[in-house]
Amino acid sequence: MTSSSTSSAYETIGRPVGRAEGPAKVTGQAVFPADVNLPGILVGKCLRSPFPYAKIVGIDPDSVAAARQVPGVHAVLTAGDIPPHLVGRMLRDMPILARDVVRFAGQKVVAVAAEDNDIAEEALNLIQIEYEEMEPILDPSDSMKPGAPVLHPDFAGYAGIPDGAQEHPNIAGHASWKQGDVEQGFAEADRIFEHTFRTNHQHQAYIEPHASVVFLDNSGRVQTWVNSKMPFQVRQQLSEGIDLPTGQIRVNPTTIGGDFGGKGGFMDSHLGFWLSKTTGRPIRMVMTYIEELMAGNPRHPAVMTFKTGVKKDGTITARQAHLVYDSGGYAAFKPQRGVTYGSRCLGPYKIPHGHIDSYVVYTNQVPCGSMRAPGDPQSIFAGEVQMDLIARELGMDPLEFRKKNLV
Repeated sequence: MTSSSTSSAYETIGRPVGRAEGPAKVTGQAVFPADVNLPGILVGKCLRSPFPYAKIVGIDPDSVAAARQVPGVHAVLTAGDIPPHLVGRMLRDMPILARDVVRFAGQKVVAVAAEDNDIAEEALNLIQIEYEEMEPILDPSDSMKPGAPVLHPDFAGYAGIPDGAQEHPNIAGHASWKQGDVEQGFAEADRIFEHTFRTNHQHQAYIEPHASVVFLDNSGRVQTWVNSKMPFQVRQQLSEGIDLPTGQIRVNPTTIGGDFGGKGGFMDSHLGFWLSKTTGRPIRMVMTYIEELMAGNPRHPAVMTFKTGVKKDGTITARQAHLVYDSGGYAAFKPQRGVTYGSRCLGPYKIPHGHIDSYVVYTNQVPCGSMRAPGDPQSIFAGEVQMDLIARELGMDPLEFRKKNLV
């Protein structure tokens, strides 16, 4: 190992490199959204659905009126108080506040702007909502079955929907990749192995939760401070959701207290805008850790079936994968049309014939988004575990089996 004190002809190689953001963080100068204090700033909080799937029968108007009368409360908003825009990163399918139905436990139904968190919570506790519970779909495999309840009957009218016909009403996206002739590959195999694997939700576990500050100034220009790594995309998403041109929106990036893929979207920005427009004051919204686990955008769970053909000597002839990713109640946080694509599912192996189908389907779970290589850890885990299982059945060392098939 080269010592950091060893002289080097290079400016970077062989020399210690400091963290560019380190001094600001250790001296307390780094600014996070929760640190942004504008004159008259208010706290924004939400009342969320306790049910994964339910009709909103009604929101008691007297309870809303009572919440508005709490000292220190400046606004109480329901879906009826704001335009019925749908928002999303790629596929715009999520209402800013639930209007007629809730599709996951934790969906925002009512919003409050108040002087502090305690006042906001007091107001939210007064609001009475009548729900009619419906049977939720909690397993992505069930979502694709014939006759499954259609979770988004208006899907065809959403902006940003993938090209092509929707094969099942609950499929939000489908990517297909082929190489060679997989049926020929299976015909050439001496043995065919088929296994199904499941993975669960995985939150990014960043220390700082989603947070934003939004202010609509006197000139009609929106100023927002948000802990997103994609400020230009947030500006575009906000523009589409509030009908303002991007030239009237300024996104001020802040320091981010951990991302791991999870902070690339809008989260509470649209709601912060409507609270600010209603009150004429800046709005700060910071999710709690409970809210993060209920309504953040974790890694997609998946149900993955891998079918692999192998010769007696351990040569892989074909692999077929059927990947079903659980999008949750909405696909609004999904960063692209699919979740994982093509040959990455085959691994670093010589496989002449391959066919990968990747589906993103609606359920009544928490909406999912990005976490470090969306979709790949799930499918690569499944593919590599199957490699171990096949090697065991063939009586081969798992390492030697892999080496035999490496590209």
